[in-house]
Amino acid sequence: MIDIVDKFKVTDTTKAIEISREEIGQYIGTATESLNRTISDFKAEGLIDISKGKIVPINMDKVRNLRY
Repeated sequence: MIDIVDKFKVTDTTKAIEISREEIGQYIGTATESLNRTISDFKAEGLIDISKGKIVPINMDKVRNLRY
């Protein structure tokens, strides 16, 4: 997620990322189903929001500090 936010130069936390979940899955090399679970977890933790099916980053500083 961080690479995508950086690639799209998202600095406004109200701006949605203009990329599909399928494209994100291909970019990071994972199945869409796995990505959807991670997106759901991020949303539940308040790290992102979903607006009209698009991802809106809310707290990328916290995402950057997550342990893998």
